[in-house]
Amino acid sequence: MEDIDAEFGPIRKSHQTISSDQIIKDVRIDHEQQSVLRKIKLTRGDMEQNEISTRSIQDTSRVFEIPTVVQETQDNVYEPTVSAKRTHDSIPNESVKRAKLLKAIDKEFEQFRNFLIRKLNNSLPAEQVKLPSHIREASDEVERILKQSIIQKESHSAIIVGPRSRYKTATVNHHLSILAERFEKQFVTIRLNGFIHTENAAINSIAHQLETQLSELHGSSSSKFEISSGSLTEVFEKILRLIDTTSVQREKSTSTRSEKISVVFIFDEIDTFAGPVRQTLLYNLFDMVEHARVPVCILGCTTKLNIVEYLEKRVKSRFSQRIIYMPPIESYEEFLTAFKEEVCVNLNNCYANGWNAKIEKLLELDSSALSKLVRNNFETLRSVGLLKTSLIPMVVKERSHELLLNALESCSSVIAYNGNQLSNSLTAKLMSLSDLEIALLIAAARVSLRNDDSVNFNLSYAEYSCMVKELNKKIPMIPPAVGGTLKIDNTVRIWSKKDVKNVWENIIALDFLTEKGAVGLRASALAAFQASNYHTSGTIIPFDLRTYQMQITLGELRRIVPNSSMYYSWTQL
Repeated sequence: MEDIDAEFGPIRKSHQTISSDQIIKDVRIDHEQQSVLRKIKLTRGDMEQNEISTRSIQDTSRVFEIPTVVQETQDNVYEPTVSAKRTHDSIPNESVKRAKLLKAIDKEFEQFRNFLIRKLNNSLPAEQVKLPSHIREASDEVERILKQSIIQKESHSAIIVGPRSRYKTATVNHHLSILAERFEKQFVTIRLNGFIHTENAAINSIAHQLETQLSELHGSSSSKFEISSGSLTEVFEKILRLIDTTSVQREKSTSTRSEKISVVFIFDEIDTFAGPVRQTLLYNLFDMVEHARVPVCILGCTTKLNIVEYLEKRVKSRFSQRIIYMPPIESYEEFLTAFKEEVCVNLNNCYANGWNAKIEKLLELDSSALSKLVRNNFETLRSVGLLKTSLIPMVVKERSHELLLNALESCSSVIAYNGNQLSNSLTAKLMSLSDLEIALLIAAARVSLRNDDSVNFNLSYAEYSCMVKELNKKIPMIPPAVGGTLKIDNTVRIWSKKDVKNVWENIIALDFLTEKGAVGLRASALAAFQASNYHTSGTIIPFDLRTYQMQITLGELRRIVPNSSMYYSWTQL
């Protein structure tokens, strides 16, 4: 055994116990013959006769253990007659036809499903996309401004105002995509986002995007348009100089002419660049609209209705004062129409017609699961995009039209998706907090309600300790046993300020509190001064006195904190 192990390695041992009777039975069976017999296709009559014969053979073989009888009877059973051969020839033809029909049906369903997924994902070509009807007027105005800038080579500026997730940027991107198909090399697009770019980062981003897109247009190396190197002042001067001289050579018959390239600036969250300290970027860009030799179009998107009030006088004088209001959905009928436009499929396909009819039927029934989901969304978020996104897992998962319609009727996967999305909300975060974190958060909410949405660590800790003392007064004392020295303390512990500081930092990290200097536009001169010295004040002002703003109110905490919690009574002043 040692020689065998040395040459072939250790021999694996079987973990199954095998009896001698099983070995004898296995030897008697001809495995090669059985494998050949399994491959032979039988007709229905032959299969029934074979099943009867094999059952009798198995019964006799179990009693007498005679394997040779099995071979003889099976040879007689598997001899095909002339009629059996004819049926064998006709059956494959029918199966092939049926397979081709199923393949064609599956191909048509896959075409419908892929189109629906692309529509829900907003990945269809621009010419196949239709914007909602309730923003048609604003969409036409944006289209007119872009056409005048790109086709007629005029300079324009406008700010699009509307609630968040209401098609502001989507409208601009839709019309730019359509124009890019016809006038691909006649304009460049510079995209900036106030949540990502500061003024300095925005200037560098403009330089980098100009370098890349102009290099692609002219078909030359990027070294010809090196403008992103140097200080910020030098970079901005190069940008202005390059925009003033930007043109593309076009050939027409024998003559060549130079045509100016339009530059389109798309600002998301433009209000962040309209801060109280400096508005240098907006001033220079709006000034280009007035004096640049090339057409410049500036479109800003914001949720602030009073954005013009925060512009400096020099910036406001160069702005065209054109405000495009993106209206929200006001009535349930408008919301239903917008939902149908986003979900229904305009495709010449029987499956698409069945899908559209099912959507119409379910939305007409107030008791259907889909109608309840749409109504709930309208009364809370009014977000058609969220409804579209929740349908994607259901459409991707189902592999047949019947299953897809059944899933749409039950909406179980849509409800599960919406439940999973709530795991990232403040409600789900609140359910994961410890007792001390909940107590301190409720104390901060009570202070915030009294002090006009302003709270700091010292006030919150004082409220927390005061509330715990009041709670301990209501807890009955348990006297020690007679003759014993054991004293039971059932009061709630008041943690020291040093220990609670770590809990306060955890609440800030979970976005329940936001420092006031980092919130939106500032309404007062003092708030503007604090914002302008934000980084300095953050180091000078002690940690205990830094001012924060609550992101969840005391009323919301009362609806979320369970009634069984000892801190539930704190959620009401």
